[in-house]
Amino acid sequence: MKWFKKLFVKDYKSTDKPEVRFRYGATAGIFGLITNAVLFGLKLAVGLVGGSITIIADAVNNLSDAGSSVVTLAGFKLASRPADKEHPYGHARYEYITALVISVIILIIGVLLCKSSVEKIISPSEVTVNVYTYVVLGVAIALKIIQMLVYLDFSKSISSAALKASAMDSRNDVIATSAVLISTIVMGAAQVNIDGYMGVAVSLFIVVSSVKFMAEAANPLIGTPPPKELVDKIKDIIMSHDGVIGMHDLAVHNYGEGRYFAVVHVEVPAKVPIMITHDLVDNIEHDVERETGASITIHMDPVDTEDEELEALKARAEKVLAEMGDGLTLHDFRLVRGATHTNVLFDVTIPFDSKYKLADVTGRMQDEFDADDTVYYFVINVDRARV
Repeated sequence: MKWFKKLFVKDYKSTDKPEVRFRYGATAGIFGLITNAVLFGLKLAVGLVGGSITIIADAVNNLSDAGSSVVTLAGFKLASRPADKEHPYGHARYEYITALVISVIILIIGVLLCKSSVEKIISPSEVTVNVYTYVVLGVAIALKIIQMLVYLDFSKSISSAALKASAMDSRNDVIATSAVLISTIVMGAAQVNIDGYMGVAVSLFIVVSSVKFMAEAANPLIGTPPPKELVDKIKDIIMSHDGVIGMHDLAVHNYGEGRYFAVVHVEVPAKVPIMITHDLVDNIEHDVERETGASITIHMDPVDTEDEELEALKARAEKVLAEMGDGLTLHDFRLVRGATHTNVLFDVTIPFDSKYKLADVTGRMQDEFDADDTVYYFVINVDRARV
């Protein structure tokens, strides 16, 4: 793979560069187009001569793969376009659309192949198997394995959903063509015509796989959590700066691989002059973008570190959440004192898979503080953990 990339992908190690990313996609697309076109021609010839619907179906599947390679090539070309007035965040999400289109093409081909195979079962015809059939199918399996390895390696190098979909499609083709080879061996040795039945099995496998591909391809467009490594890196950079007390509400938005935009609330001492804190925030934003490539906007949250009652109550509230478990955390803890009672206000972050609801948190807090001389009312806002 390293030799292959050095030969066809200029500056292949600089995967953070858009032009290098495009070269990966273009190389994969052209490689897939050529190899799939060759396989289509060979299988179609053998299938027509031998009268095998299974082999013809497998040939048509390779033709669809060639079309998918064209889509991959076009997708990477569109994704490499710079930001413009209509698309200020760039065009990198075209890669996700490409993966979705490829999945739809695979689904359509699978359905059509299933229809042809059922017709073959209803009206079977004689199938001729010869040495050329075995040779072509063997070559096809070997070539598809090479395709899969190239796509997988490229997809890992540039974190590409489109190339990962292509790799999985090649894996499916290996399985499908192996099934075709087995059926031809059975028909040649036992003289039992299972051509149509094997065609149905292959086409159903293609349909099921394509549906899974569609779900995977759609996920980034709908919105998925950012990479844990990126989130951890951003957190480490923020908390490494002197003057930062804490952070919360980190949200990372993805506009395509390598195109991340983030927002976060950073807690700082309220007594520090605003210009000094502003300088701190500027430095954090600069360091995050320099070290991760993500553009980040920081909201400054001043915290009164000299209010002893507030700090004590906050520590007790955090202990309650820790005892509840499920990864519950709080932030923006503040007090509003009145003549008859004190309002305790804070945000609680509840993970999506937590069994707890707001009422559970409020009830536990009330139980903890009911015995105090001061009357506390809890005003709690719920956040959802997005990273």
